[in-house]
Amino acid sequence: MVFMYLQNTIDTNFHDLQHFFISTLSGKYDGGIESFLKIIFVKSRKDCRKFKQNHLQQVRNMSVFIQQHNPMTGTIEWGIQPDDYDYKQEVARSAYADMLHDKERNDKYFEGLRRSVADLRMKGKEVHVLDIGTGTGLLSMMAVACGVDSVTACEAFHPVAECAKKVLTANGCAEKVHLIPKRSTEIEVGPGKDMERRANLLITEVFDTELIGEGGIETYKHAQENLLTPDALYVPSEATIYAQVVSSEKLQYWNRLSPVHRKVQGANNDDPLISIPQSVQECAGAAAVHDIQLSQVPQDWITKLSHPLKVFWFDWSGRKKKIDYEETSRVKFSSLAPGSCDAVLMWWDLKMDQKGDVMLSCAPYWAHPDLEGKEDGTSEHIPWRDHWMQAIYYLPPQMVSQVQEGKELTLFSAHDEYSLWFNVQENQDSAISEERPICTCGIHIVNSRSRLGQMNDPRRLNTYLRILEKHINSDSVCFVLGDGCLMAVAAAKLGARQVYVSESNDSTRRIMQEFVISNAVQDKVTVTHMNYADIPLEQVIAPGNITFSEPFFSTSLLPWHSLYCWYLRNSMLHLLAENALSMPKKMTVWGVPVQYRDLWKIRAPLHECNGFKMDIFDSLIETASDEADEKVEPHPLWEYPARALAKPQPLMTLDLGGAPPEKAITVSGSFSLTGTGTLNGMALWADWDMTSCPEDIISTGPVKPVVVNEYISWDVYTQQGVYLMKENPLIKPDLSQILQYYVSFCPNDGTVSFDFKFNKNI
Repeated sequence: MVFMYLQNTIDTNFHDLQHFFISTLSGKYDGGIESFLKIIFVKSRKDCRKFKQNHLQQVRNMSVFIQQHNPMTGTIEWGIQPDDYDYKQEVARSAYADMLHDKERNDKYFEGLRRSVADLRMKGKEVHVLDIGTGTGLLSMMAVACGVDSVTACEAFHPVAECAKKVLTANGCAEKVHLIPKRSTEIEVGPGKDMERRANLLITEVFDTELIGEGGIETYKHAQENLLTPDALYVPSEATIYAQVVSSEKLQYWNRLSPVHRKVQGANNDDPLISIPQSVQECAGAAAVHDIQLSQVPQDWITKLSHPLKVFWFDWSGRKKKIDYEETSRVKFSSLAPGSCDAVLMWWDLKMDQKGDVMLSCAPYWAHPDLEGKEDGTSEHIPWRDHWMQAIYYLPPQMVSQVQEGKELTLFSAHDEYSLWFNVQENQDSAISEERPICTCGIHIVNSRSRLGQMNDPRRLNTYLRILEKHINSDSVCFVLGDGCLMAVAAAKLGARQVYVSESNDSTRRIMQEFVISNAVQDKVTVTHMNYADIPLEQVIAPGNITFSEPFFSTSLLPWHSLYCWYLRNSMLHLLAENALSMPKKMTVWGVPVQYRDLWKIRAPLHECNGFKMDIFDSLIETASDEADEKVEPHPLWEYPARALAKPQPLMTLDLGGAPPEKAITVSGSFSLTGTGTLNGMALWADWDMTSCPEDIISTGPVKPVVVNEYISWDVYTQQGVYLMKENPLIKPDLSQILQYYVSFCPNDGTVSFDFKFNKNI
């Protein structure tokens, strides 16, 4: 269950999760299982990635032989990797490059530092800087450029600390920065120790989407008490957290399952087909924050019930207001419109200097201070960043009630050392929960936000129901292939003789059984823990004449990983009738050359940053990525705008009706690049042809026709494949430019491989 949740929540792979879980249980990670599980079930995908960075060195020795789960074939495979594979993988996937491409962040840190140094000089003081979590050493070099008297920097992530030494040397700062390869909480101060004296200027970046999720509260409190002078200045000096209450049925698709209805011809109302168990209806939801690019959420999805509200303020010096590990606030507001209190949107800003003249905001474009008073502002008009996004917090179900415009409400906000949570109170006498929401039904633990969205998606549901209504009858013996597929219940209620569901995971099996009981189809649906391959024919009512897969498997990261349904079906032929109907029938991989507006930055070299050379860091990232990363990685592209530079094309089609081929399949072809812009990547997805009828195709790609030179509208409930080009040629329509593609499918392990080559002309 832990593996399933993490794999669907953070950008990582299965063997990493095994390393962490095994090392925790065996005591190799000294944080303990309680701390590990707290990170897993409370933090977001990027926070978990940071957690991995901080503790990776403790499991390094486990990476010689690795056990990997193959999402395509469902098998566990052993592989051999170099001793430093985990290090290289972590360096490649770290967020350092993303942060360093954030020009506004860098410029405002530099300006906040200049002003704070000037403030200390005005008072006739020496300036001794402490840089906590220096990363590449950029902030320390900025401090040197400001003419400070001394700089002490610490960095606990060993490979980056080694890189920082080289970067400091290349920029002539090695003798001016004392680099300590430790956590700040391990630093000792005094003659002959790590720091000779306490610092009087702290510069650090220990923030995440929730502001405090990287342990910033403890970092600041420890520094105040042990590493800094009582009158020390801080860059940034303050932070404010904002929250906005909204009504949104669409946002709730990512959080709460709704009953499934089918359209009945001639009827005024839809027919309820799948009801939701009471335990799921009453569940408070997931504790994990939903970090998201809010500026990409369609505005017609959201009805704003409040203005942005200031809910927490942090004075990092602790002099104006003590920093508390736990805190609550209550802010009254009048509802701006009628609607239900569905969610709270959250972001924060930083005061980078001491007076508040230099501000850095993470607000979405409609609330961004730089666009105040500008009605035509969009996400293109504010800085892009992926290391700090915005967040959605879903309100408990008892608070999802209708309110009228002008209704007086109170927003309750709370935080502990790492996380935030919210609730809405309708009046002072109404009781609300002040506790962090915790999933009690299991749905939010075993399913990602994207998966919950798929299970609520009308486009998918209508297609599935139309297909099942067409093919299910009283003679149907149906085997459902996939994880948590509620279409098993639908097939039973549509009249199937018997439906079989294999759920090897205890949690998903329990949830499926609850749905079966809640919908009174216990006599029609058999939920088993056994793999279909291990079930003898004598244990089923009759040979199956239908296999159905959405397809979805919790282990699938890329769209074509769900080809596992093909391998699964061919492992259970002994349970099927000779002419059994198989759905889906085909899978086609599609691609389109694109110009990513911002996403290219996560892999692009820096060369220089604020006047400092970064070639050494570029080389470290590139080498690590080449050795540890896949060429194609998953991203929810609806959050990352991309313009089409050519028409989409099918790259490879696999017929799923028979057995996988014995030999590898390789196809090649080319795109004619007719758009205008910079070619910096490919967008890849899979279309699942369920029945050979065009209207029965389930696509994980664009939801509207793709127009060259225009932004693509993507399916918001799946991740697509992203291939980033190392060279980024300029594309012009008057040139005969093509992009060649090479796609291979290896049936032995189910892998699909891609390569792309740009040619200036034919």
